[in-house]
Amino acid sequence: MRALLMGGLALAAMASAAVAADKVQIGDKNVFPESITSTADGTLIAGSIGTGEIFRAAPGTATAGSWIAAQTDGPTAVLGVFADEANGTLWACYSDLAMFGGAGGKPSVLRSFDLATGAVKASIPLGEGTFCNDIATTADGTAYAADTAGGQLFRVKPGADTAEPFFKDAALASLDGLSFGPDGALYLNGVQTNKLFRLAMNADGTPGALTELTLSQPIKGPDGMRFGEDGVLYLAENGAAQVSAVTFEGDNAIVKVVEAGGWDMPTAVTKVGDTLWVLEAKLSKLGGTEDPGAFWAYPLTLQ
Repeated sequence: MRALLMGGLALAAMASAAVAADKVQIGDKNVFPESITSTADGTLIAGSIGTGEIFRAAPGTATAGSWIAAQTDGPTAVLGVFADEANGTLWACYSDLAMFGGAGGKPSVLRSFDLATGAVKASIPLGEGTFCNDIATTADGTAYAADTAGGQLFRVKPGADTAEPFFKDAALASLDGLSFGPDGALYLNGVQTNKLFRLAMNADGTPGALTELTLSQPIKGPDGMRFGEDGVLYLAENGAAQVSAVTFEGDNAIVKVVEAGGWDMPTAVTKVGDTLWVLEAKLSKLGGTEDPGAFWAYPLTLQ
């Protein structure tokens, strides 16, 4: 599919998206994957809340095997993962689920790994009361991390081993997904407030204006989201069990459903070529007695 809409063009044939047959299993059992990322060759990388591992599937393989072992220092649940291929780095959020529920817990740690080998590059504590949930990077390798508990962004400059508070606003309560748009702005969502925002980035690296975008239709449980090279923002709606595509006309966000697949809590997407991968987390079964079964990333062919 080739639809730009950033300049107001019409969105192409969203209804023609179809679930392909070559889904990829993430690990074996009790994985509960929360985030997925990819590299240009089609390698898929997913983080696990259940086991604390990071899984990787080479292009064309049916199963993502364990690649980076669970960490022993700090919280173990892996939430957001983001492959910064230009800078050879995989970023990952390690958080304590108790913190998300307001029950206290260990402070989050943002880690970076060598994208080729999986070796740890840096482990960066975000401080008491934080819940790291997603990451986005700029061209120079600067990383921005979403703190859901604090409604704020942290920034880690290239080569730094500490994070600095970057932006905080009461409107960003339940801050979750992050993605930089082709306009250079950072797009953000609130997983519990069901809102979508744009944060302008000034030329000197400071944050600009925060704008709440006007949605053409409601979104429910916006979670992981990523811009494709087509300029479209693809969004997993965990509360609606669907995936949407969002395009923009000024401060208006035009939301179109790509696939209402009936997934059990889709929490993340990543785009490779004309394929959009959708990660099913099944978090409603986490900690329960029901067997969640296998966990999958599903490919949607965008036509």
